[in-house]
Amino acid sequence: MRLVSLAERGKVGKWRWGWLGLSLGVALYFGGVTLGYLWRYPYIVQDDARQHVVFLQQLVDAGLFANDWIAEYFTTVAPVGYKLLYMVAAKLGIAPLEFAKVLPLLLSLVTTVYLFGVCWQLLPIPLTGFLSTLILNQQLWLNDDLVSATPRAFVYPIFVAFLYYLLRQSLLACLVTIVLQGLFFPQLVLVQMIVLLLRLWRWPNRPSQRWGMRLGWLARLGWQGSESKADYQFAFWGLLTAGLVLLPYALTVTKFGGAITVEQMRMMPEYGLQGRNEYFGVSGWQFWLLGNSGIRVPVFPSIILAGCALPMLRRSQWPLMAAVSEQIKLLGQVLLASLILYGAAHLLLLKLHFPSRYTYHTLRIILAIAAAIVLTVLLDAGWRWLRYKQRIQSRLTNQDRGFLALIAFLTAVVIVVPALPFLFLRFQGWVIGEAPSLYQYLAAQPQSTLVASLDPEASNLPAFTQRSTLMGREFALPHHPIYYQQFQQRVIDLIGAQYSLDSSVPSQFIEQYDINFFLIGRSAFTPAYLNQDWLIHSSFQDLVRQVAQQLEQGRQPVLLQTIPKCQVAASEKLILLDAVCVQQF
Repeated sequence: MRLVSLAERGKVGKWRWGWLGLSLGVALYFGGVTLGYLWRYPYIVQDDARQHVVFLQQLVDAGLFANDWIAEYFTTVAPVGYKLLYMVAAKLGIAPLEFAKVLPLLLSLVTTVYLFGVCWQLLPIPLTGFLSTLILNQQLWLNDDLVSATPRAFVYPIFVAFLYYLLRQSLLACLVTIVLQGLFFPQLVLVQMIVLLLRLWRWPNRPSQRWGMRLGWLARLGWQGSESKADYQFAFWGLLTAGLVLLPYALTVTKFGGAITVEQMRMMPEYGLQGRNEYFGVSGWQFWLLGNSGIRVPVFPSIILAGCALPMLRRSQWPLMAAVSEQIKLLGQVLLASLILYGAAHLLLLKLHFPSRYTYHTLRIILAIAAAIVLTVLLDAGWRWLRYKQRIQSRLTNQDRGFLALIAFLTAVVIVVPALPFLFLRFQGWVIGEAPSLYQYLAAQPQSTLVASLDPEASNLPAFTQRSTLMGREFALPHHPIYYQQFQQRVIDLIGAQYSLDSSVPSQFIEQYDINFFLIGRSAFTPAYLNQDWLIHSSFQDLVRQVAQQLEQGRQPVLLQTIPKCQVAASEKLILLDAVCVQQF
């Protein structure tokens, strides 16, 4: 039975829903295993959720993180729709950190349904829809975007829904996806806008008609307007909607001011080689392919790269390519729109945020679709070859059997290996708490408790104790100067207090910031401890080096001497000191 006949059967729904069920099963498998993993640990949080989700706990208890500069910053810069969704969940009695655990599975299921629908519009073969959802789910669950339950997790269901309704020519639904994108991840609204504009552009292959007007010099370049009235309607209403959605972002000025400028970035070690937000100083190929500056083509699981072969297949005579809709050009339009904005983001650095935002997510979506089509075409060709072999010879040769065995093995590898829990869970960026007794002690303290620490564990305290920390590596984002200047001053003051040889300095620091506890790493008074990237590659790196030199000379800070008397809780790697005791030392 050829795949083309499957398409014919699928049109009447006989095969379609079964393959959609299998597709949903893939999402349920990855999501179910992930949920089971989370429920094994009492203290676990996703890496980026420490920035974007934890401080939303204020929605269930307004007393949490009150007067917390870090919490105020991250809740202020969070998109409106994102905060509203968590607020609704909180009203229903679901705390943000708990909601963030189940949300990725829900988003994955929505993405799966819409992606299957997109593929059905492009190549109405159920197997193609299944392959695309399998490949994209592998990408989603073997990365940390979806599982973070942060704004970028919403890119996938919303953008895929945009593609679906655009293909279905459902204007109102398409406009809704533009609004939702603006409420959750506004940068991608720009991609949607460019896609709608590109749909007005086609290479002429016949004389233009009513809606195919030529525009001056563009005509000489081979440009011709679309002949579809719907394309102009979608572009007009889509651009109008996008403009209205983005207008508040353009007009709103928060207390944290505007984004950092390129000139400021170049002067800051934080954006330099090995810095906390590495951007400049990397090699050429790294700059253009990896990190915040790169296109970031997905490379694992590698089956997605099969999508790169689609342009070549389109020019070939493969039988099944005739069944591919002309609307496949939408993938190219999304790619071109993403690359245009990628280039614009480089030219207007940080005014449009980091360049990779415009290619990282969209490439995964369009390559998953393209790869599914390529694989379907190849499977159809393989099936035709096998039937041909059976007709001209009574049995397959050993070489033929070996080839089929290799294909079966590779298929199993592509499906099974990425689905191994020990593998895909490693890519999701979970942070597991290793100091439960210390967390319990701090959680029992008043909600106004403030902890000062340079230790990496400081980034986990808001998640595991619901108490504020004066700073932490995870919160050291220099994108907004007003925020980072105060953050930086806090770090400088803490370094001065923690490593001072004068007992009055820690006391003054405690009074200045109203500190309740110091969290000290057991290796905090060794030079190597200060080699943390956010410290040694920072605008205050001279101070860090000076303190490291002091420690190399064996000069003991006052805070080290207070440990025997002021320790109130401890773990294998950490010591918690009472600030009042330190002040009285």
